[in-house]
Amino acid sequence: MFIDTHAHIHQHNSDEINDIVKRAVAANVGAILTAGTTIEDSHKAIKMGHEFDNVFAGVGIHPTDLGRSLTNNEISKLRELAASPQVVVMSEIGIDHQEKSPNKEWQAESFHSQISIAREHALPIVFHIREHQDDYDARSARDAAISILKESNAGDLRGTAHYFQGRWGFAKELLDLGFNISFAKTLTHKTDIEETAIKTPDDRILLETDAYPQWFKKNRDKWTEPKDIPVIAQKLASLRGTTAETIEATSTENALTMLGNYASIVEQALN
Repeated sequence: MFIDTHAHIHQHNSDEINDIVKRAVAANVGAILTAGTTIEDSHKAIKMGHEFDNVFAGVGIHPTDLGRSLTNNEISKLRELAASPQVVVMSEIGIDHQEKSPNKEWQAESFHSQISIAREHALPIVFHIREHQDDYDARSARDAAISILKESNAGDLRGTAHYFQGRWGFAKELLDLGFNISFAKTLTHKTDIEETAIKTPDDRILLETDAYPQWFKKNRDKWTEPKDIPVIAQKLASLRGTTAETIEATSTENALTMLGNYASIVEQALN
């Protein structure tokens, strides 16, 4: 079965979530990792992990949700959350240098702090890197993130660059540090990441939907959900000259490898 390695399904209305999970299972998506973006939101992700056997939580504070650098109290709360049995990744964390994003120093300090928490709990990190106005040839966020990942030896923890939309040169830098590349539905229409999709090694490919409530889409049926993972797999297979079944097997194995000590509880859901 497939694993959706990054989503935010806990942010949907509570009366929708059961159907979202059912649709995922019907599409052969056997496990979903739902990531928190604030301390409160991470609590909700963990709660969903309690409620569904095939949903697992990530905890973290998203760079655009920072109001300052993380306080000692916030770091302490994140440490407690990271120890929860439902938590399998530190996510969503990272660097975001869009026009209205928070102070860059706050982001760097907070990224370092959350990588340290991940290390304390041997959690892989699932991280966000985004440039101003989606300019993926820009180097500001990219250089800041690469520098922090190197300084902290974060590759030892395993993890992935989520919702990757960068060019091959950027992907290669992350791969060389030991990280995976996670492909999302943008692959179905964004041609400038096709080289990355073709060249990324078999054992570094992950799949995700980043599924969150997409209020900007008036037609509810067009919202991205974990059930859309097979669409991404099919596109990736066509680019790489293989089958969706091969992508399914490979990406699931890669996700379990990334999860390390936490893989066994996710495998139980798949079985």
